[in-house]
Amino acid sequence: MDEKQWIERAQSAEAKLKTCQDNIDRVKEKFRGMMDALGAKERGDGTIDIDFEALVEKLSPEHALELRAVIDRRHRISGAAGEKPRMTVSA
Repeated sequence: MDEKQWIERAQSAEAKLKTCQDNIDRVKEKFRGMMDALGAKERGDGTIDIDFEALVEKLSPEHALELRAVIDRRHRISGAAGEKPRMTVSA
């Protein structure tokens, strides 16, 4: 390969690297936005804590009811709103 080809390859690689870096920055920004929307913070060990008060504050009443329905189904919680909840516990 002559010098011109090496220069073209280097320029092409630099352009691809810049594109990758820009994509990584966009993904990081989206991740930060999702973390903020969840009221979540990442610990030093990589685990994520969710601030449920902040999460609930950002939910619309419709989304809050949808979330409650999912939780009730997942954990087999029954009972009308305002009543003492009942859970089905499997042995």
